[in-house]
Amino acid sequence: MADREPASTQPTPAELLRAALEKIVFFEWRLSELAAELSAAQSRCASAESERARADDEARAAEQRAKSARMQCATLEAERSRLSALLVQPSHHATDLRAVLDETRRELGLQKAERERWLTEMIAQAKGGDEAPAALAQFISELRGEVIALRARQQKCDELLAQAGIESPPRESSPPVAAPLDPEPVQEARVMWAEGRLAAPEPTTHFALPPQPPRGPAPGAAARALADQCLRNLASGDPARREQAARHLQAMPSPSAAPMLATALGAERDPKARAQLVGALAACGGEAAGDLIAQLQSHAEPPLVRLAALDALHSRAAIEVAARDPAPAVRRRAGALAVAEGFDDLAARLARDADASVKASVDASRREAPLQAAKPPPAEPDPAGEVLQAVQAALFGLTESELAEHIGVPEPQATALANQLLAQGRLGRRGKRLVLAAGGAH
Repeated sequence: MADREPASTQPTPAELLRAALEKIVFFEWRLSELAAELSAAQSRCASAESERARADDEARAAEQRAKSARMQCATLEAERSRLSALLVQPSHHATDLRAVLDETRRELGLQKAERERWLTEMIAQAKGGDEAPAALAQFISELRGEVIALRARQQKCDELLAQAGIESPPRESSPPVAAPLDPEPVQEARVMWAEGRLAAPEPTTHFALPPQPPRGPAPGAAARALADQCLRNLASGDPARREQAARHLQAMPSPSAAPMLATALGAERDPKARAQLVGALAACGGEAAGDLIAQLQSHAEPPLVRLAALDALHSRAAIEVAARDPAPAVRRRAGALAVAEGFDDLAARLARDADASVKASVDASRREAPLQAAKPPPAEPDPAGEVLQAVQAALFGLTESELAEHIGVPEPQATALANQLLAQGRLGRRGKRLVLAAGGAH
């Protein structure tokens, strides 16, 4: 019995087989569990890899933004330094630049008047004379010379602007030339107008201007055509064209354009075009437009329009309103005007403004004021120089009577001055007309 008990503890083959099967089942289950964990780990790894790639992209974008911000900061810092230098110590080229610009505007005005007169004469010659081809060729030659001289003067002005650190204004593009009209509708329209079947439409606007008497001489045919084109462009759908039309009307004011400018101002919503319309209305409407322009200093208007209204009014009441404006740019302009006009109380109030740029503008204007007051008185006019300038401004020269009218002296005195300059070789003759000789301007 003792020998048989150990033999009974040995597992039977059936038990061994069952145990082996249980181990196999356990390992298969464990293998499937590990496979599921491996798949989940692989998914997490792929997700982490995509997150890392996205983070790298965001880091590169952030680095680019930081680089762009640093460049913009450097540019703004350089611009701030330049503006600070201009405010603290204005460039000595500013006086020369203003003088050259004023001289250019004056000469352009004289040349426009001369061109209008000579165009009228050329049309009359073409209608009734036999010298039209020769006169036209001479006119084209003289006009080409004037264009070359104007381009040289424009280049000189651009160089002075660059030396003064002022950006050149953009070139104004000429208005598009209208296509020729069919003659039949034009003739029919003239017949209907003569019969009273056509009438000009009444302008509809909430702005109204009192009638004004005409100021200055009547404009020429070319000026009237340009003014009509500008008035038509006020109804254009392009804000740039409306702004350009207002700028032209401001440069060549016409009192008859004031009602249409008021109408366009009431409908305009573009800030730049609206600001130009304010200046044009002030130039064409005169004192009658003052009350209307004063309404444009309200805070509902854009700062650009409020600045234009302030520049157009240029009065103490307008400066007082601008001194309380929320925009620092408007208060800066008000401070400069208060100093220039001698309103010391307003200038003192703006010198204590919370904005540092407003105080700096007032201080800079005060520093410039003594320099402007200390300018030497203008030199006595040089009769010979006036004669040379008058002849140079004319397209085809001047006769002695026309020269006397231009420089405002009696005709015998103008004739004596012309003979003196002819003897010096600074003037020459072309028929009965005095022209500038080579080197005569020097």
